[in-house]
Amino acid sequence: MEREEIKAVIENILLAADQPVSQTQLKSLFGDEIEKVSLKSVLEELIDEYKTRSLQIIQVAEGYQLCTRHDYSNWVRKFLKFDKTTKLSQPSLDTLSIIAYKQPLTKAEVEEIRGVDSSGVVRTLLEKKIISPGGRKKVPGRPIMYRTTRKFLEYFGLKDLSDLPTLEDFKENELEQIPPDQTTLPFDEQSADGVEGMADKASEEEAPLTDPTKIDSSTGS
Repeated sequence: MEREEIKAVIENILLAADQPVSQTQLKSLFGDEIEKVSLKSVLEELIDEYKTRSLQIIQVAEGYQLCTRHDYSNWVRKFLKFDKTTKLSQPSLDTLSIIAYKQPLTKAEVEEIRGVDSSGVVRTLLEKKIISPGGRKKVPGRPIMYRTTRKFLEYFGLKDLSDLPTLEDFKENELEQIPPDQTTLPFDEQSADGVEGMADKASEEEAPLTDPTKIDSSTGS
C-alpha cells in the first residue's frame, strides 16, 4: 500500500472507532502492508495535518483518537443534548485524585488521607468505571486495592499516568480555575451495567483469610 492510502485508512478507522486505537491494533490490521512505511511517522503526519482542521487527532490512553476540539464542545453538547452529563462532586474529585497519584491503595488508606468515610464515593467511581479493583493488599483481611482505569485516561485526555500534573504544575497554576470540561464528565447510563455487583462486593467487609500472604491474580484495567 502507498503511504497516502495507509493514511486514508487510518483516518477512517479513527473516525469509526469509539475508543482510542493503538499502534499495535493498526500493525495487526495492516500486517505486511505496513513494513515499508513507518507507522509512527504516518500517525505523526496525520496529527500535524489535523492541526489546521476543525477536528483533531490526539494521543490518549496509549492510543490515537479523532475527536472534536474544545472550542466547539458547547455546540456538540447542545446538539447531542447531554442532559445526562454527570458532574463529579468535590469529594469524588478529591478521592479520584488520591487514587490517581497513590495507586494502588485500599479504601481504608483513602479514608486515612481524607479523614472521612469514602464508601459512597468509591462506589460511585466504580460505577462510572473510572476506577477498578487492582488486586488485594498483603495484610490480614486482604482488602481490595483500587487503581484508575483506561477510561480515566480517556475522560481527562491523558496519554498515560505520566501526563498527570506534578506538584510544580499545581504551584504554577494555583490561582487558575479548573476548566469545566475536567469536572464535568459525560457518562452513558449503560456504563454502569455489570459493575453494580462489583461495587456492592467492594463495599462489603472482607472476611479474614488463613493465608494473608497471597494476592489474587485478578487485577483492574
